[in-house]
Amino acid sequence: MKLEAEGIYARYGTHPVLEDVCLCVSSGEVVGLVGPNGSGKSTLLRVISGALAAYSGTVTLDGKLTSHLSARERALLLAFVPQSEPVAFGFTVLEMTLMGRHAHRRAGKMEAEDYRIARESLATADMLAAADRPATSLSGGEHRRVLLARALAQRAPVLLLDEPTAHLDLAHQVELLETVRGLADSQSQPAAVVAALHDLNQAAEFCDKLVLLSHGKVEAAGTVDEVLRAETLSRVYRAHVQVGKNALTGKPMLTVIRSVGGLERVSDGIIHVVGGGGSGSGIMSALVHAGYQITTGVLNRLDTDHQTADALGIKAALAPPFTSFDDGSIAEARQLIRQCSTVILSDVPFGNGNLVNLELVREAQIAGKQIVLIGDEPIGRRDYSEGRATALFQQIMHAGARQFVSIERWLDAEPGTVDDIETPTTLKGGDV
Repeated sequence: MKLEAEGIYARYGTHPVLEDVCLCVSSGEVVGLVGPNGSGKSTLLRVISGALAAYSGTVTLDGKLTSHLSARERALLLAFVPQSEPVAFGFTVLEMTLMGRHAHRRAGKMEAEDYRIARESLATADMLAAADRPATSLSGGEHRRVLLARALAQRAPVLLLDEPTAHLDLAHQVELLETVRGLADSQSQPAAVVAALHDLNQAAEFCDKLVLLSHGKVEAAGTVDEVLRAETLSRVYRAHVQVGKNALTGKPMLTVIRSVGGLERVSDGIIHVVGGGGSGSGIMSALVHAGYQITTGVLNRLDTDHQTADALGIKAALAPPFTSFDDGSIAEARQLIRQCSTVILSDVPFGNGNLVNLELVREAQIAGKQIVLIGDEPIGRRDYSEGRATALFQQIMHAGARQFVSIERWLDAEPGTVDDIETPTTLKGGDV
């Protein structure tokens, strides 16, 4: 199976998001989509999956236009794991996974083979023990693994993954990527995989090819070594990137560093970045490159954003790894925010464990701090807190927060203008 996207242009309303993007992946390959927040990775996957119609360009499978396929035909060929999805109320984990067998149903009902494949898929995703649990009881990481199991149950030859490791602990991140790599390397039915990844080191280890996006355009495409070049990454991420070799695997290994002698600060105000799971790494790197003084948190120790902050010398409020934030780390973050002039919020998903970060952003706004929202992922698609995050986010929006598709757009904007809000209205708080 060969998937090709040619000359893809996409937009939300009148806002252009993708411009002349091309991609090709064949059975047995894993192609990684990388790039800063707001570069168009999620939008490209939505176009390929058929969830969003391209303004111009084509997507083909073995030369056949996917736009000519029925929904059932597309489901038999393409499986899509979105970055986030509302929890399926009233369904068990097994029932959610069985939804991946819908296109295979015969005579309008599930058969024994469908249940066998669903349970096998749950076992692959390490969620079989939770088969009878209600979907509403899942943590963010567990929910991600069930979405993967549902896609695996489709048994489609093409697998599309949008930030598949988000909310997963380190062990499950590696297990998931090894599973995906195994699907591509299968001797009997090798899959063609396209995955949007934040962690460039993970992309280097598990992908055959990479497509680097910036501002909706392809900046580089090719093998891992061809794309992960220090000069290219430094320009795109607006950070000082050092590329070495992993001593164990021989693959490229990236480190974000300060320039020798430090950077001249261009602003007397401190910026506090609220992120998590890698969603704030590009933001922090771009701000350091631009000369800003930054703080961040609350973050869990060993989180990708913690590693980035540590490498950049950024002061962070930290909580123990893989746990909800404790009172001490929350108090530390609140103190850091009191000292800043601007709070920048990434498009990080919110669950019960990190919802307090959004509460701290609202407190800062009430105290008169400038609030800047970065990213184009609707809050409804990354709310795992039974609507509490959505309610808080909408309060922040309605109280005058400024929203931008990417940190680069905010850095390039004329400060104080009214028309610098770039994210379409339909993306600011809803699920569309």
